[in-house]
Amino acid sequence: MTESSIVNNCMIVNLQIGIWTGHRLDREASFRLTQESHADSDAARVNKHLIPKTALQPIVSAASSVRHHFYMKTLPWKDNGDRLLTRALYTDFMSEHNKLAEGFKIEVDKFVELAYPQAVAQAEFRMGDLFNPNDYPSQEAAARKFYIGLDIDAVTEAGDFRVDLEKSELKAVQQSMQQSMQGRLTRAMQDVWARVEERLRHFADKMGSDEAFRRSTLENLEEIANLIPALNIVNDPRLDLIGDEIKAVLVGHDPKVLRQNKEIRAEVAEEAQRIMDTMKGFMSAFGGNQ
Repeated sequence: MTESSIVNNCMIVNLQIGIWTGHRLDREASFRLTQESHADSDAARVNKHLIPKTALQPIVSAASSVRHHFYMKTLPWKDNGDRLLTRALYTDFMSEHNKLAEGFKIEVDKFVELAYPQAVAQAEFRMGDLFNPNDYPSQEAAARKFYIGLDIDAVTEAGDFRVDLEKSELKAVQQSMQQSMQGRLTRAMQDVWARVEERLRHFADKMGSDEAFRRSTLENLEEIANLIPALNIVNDPRLDLIGDEIKAVLVGHDPKVLRQNKEIRAEVAEEAQRIMDTMKGFMSAFGGNQ
């Protein structure tokens, strides 16, 4: 895939998630603790947990689902959190993202309306001498501390640099941008290869032993194999070959049969190892394991 096709077929997405942790530094308690312990003033800090951790757990779990989906369906791009989303995945990605974001909102609403008022009502008893009513925001203020945002932007071409520079300087900047683009593409593809290897290695390890395994061991391998065509942004035929091999010889086995038939399980493990051996040479092109 050329730079131009990356621009036309991909977009930049950035996910922001805000969760109020319910933690607050108590400076007075920190001072008392260090004084009573005959310690330096910066030796310890008292961070209060204003509400029970269990009250926030449903929100944390919902946020984790949003974040997992985001990272699963996108590729690394910039260090600021920007990631690459292919146009082929956009519709399904947004549909699932919106569903997960709505689940997050539902958990936030339940917390703000039910769990938070209950936690505040019990706080004086729970916190003892650490209780301070000013630590607790109103329900409206607490609700504003939780959010999910998704920024979508275009991929910038090296030639699209609209700053008035001398020709020689402009050429140098454009070359730098092209090098940065190539570096990001390499890191993105390293990520794809690493994901495939991780899923395949886990599958091979499970099939090659007598350990019990979950159905998800097969489902996760199938998931990454199905994602390969959309994530293969440089149209690397070697990556497509690995995906086709995984789907042809590893995907579709009945977990029950694999658990009961040691011969079939051994054959599957052997095939998985063969594919991993093939991958070793391919991955070296992207700085992977050799």
